[in-house]
Amino acid sequence: MAKNIGIVLAGGIGHRFGGDKPKQYFPILGKEMIAYSIELFREAKSIDDFVVVLNREEFESGRIARQYGVKTIIGGGTRNESFKAALDWTAANHPECEKIIENNAACPLTKPEWVDEMMSLLDDFDWVQTTLHLSDALGSVASRMVNRDDYFLIQAPDAYRFREIYECFDPENPCGHPAVQLPPSARGRNVFRDGEVFKVTHPDDVEIAELMMRRRLLSRK
Repeated sequence: MAKNIGIVLAGGIGHRFGGDKPKQYFPILGKEMIAYSIELFREAKSIDDFVVVLNREEFESGRIARQYGVKTIIGGGTRNESFKAALDWTAANHPECEKIIENNAACPLTKPEWVDEMMSLLDDFDWVQTTLHLSDALGSVASRMVNRDDYFLIQAPDAYRFREIYECFDPENPCGHPAVQLPPSARGRNVFRDGEVFKVTHPDDVEIAELMMRRRLLSRK
């Protein structure tokens, strides 16, 4: 049976975030940030299995596997190397896999229904990515004239037809986004989530993420 596999990228050490531990282990409304991505793939109806990619120290401690009851693997020194480790794990453990989707553990606002929507879109596309419109003016060192409508921001999650991305992905590629490594003929879809997604990068971002979560919880009442 075909499998849809989720990937939680949680191997970063958070140079920009600072603090005494990587940002994915800081609390957001009383829960470790990484917990939101784990719950995400448990709740998404389209996901058959998922794996959490950790740095070596956290993997060898076994804490995440024990505490959350999840499968874990060791990532690499870069985001690309960690993603490749997850692709290799998928190929070895789920050779029948058709679709994969990755979420960054620093993106705790991703909803299960978004995962299901993106996996469904892969029936018609080779890749699907979360995107944001630019709201500020955009400049360039090469030209005074820049049309911001020609650009957008890319955010997690992003999803792929497994064989297509696995066959062409090179962890040594300097670009950190997998979709750009697919051939020009690959069919893609941007899903805009303005005001709904957020990546925690700096310490003050924790408060912003908590505010967005509280607003979301209030809107459900």
